Amino acid sequence: MQDLLSKLPSKQEIMNLINDVLEQDFVFNDEGYIDITVASNGDDPNDWGFQLGDNSFSGQCYFYHHWAIGTIDSDTNVEELATDLLDQLEELTAFDHVED
Repeated sequence: MQDLLSKLPSKQEIMNLINDVLEQDFVFNDEGYIDITVASNGDDPNDWGFQLGDNSFSGQCYFYHHWAIGTIDSDTNVEELATDLLDQLEELTAFDHVED
């Protein structure tokens, strides 16, 4: 079985993204959090997108097959969230690689 994580953005890239969002406290809603979506087709680690907010069918993620969704707030453990988002993408991508 091939290494699916090698076809997704790196954990460090996702952690950097989350840290960047945490530095921009103006993006948080009145309740003090914001949703994040990270998306990929699972075939190129450099081809992925993200969007913040309501995760509607618009924005940077719309054209990707697989979406991982999480929430960022002041208590976010950056490494845990990055791992969770990548786990979601890996699970979704695995279905693309199921052999008949």
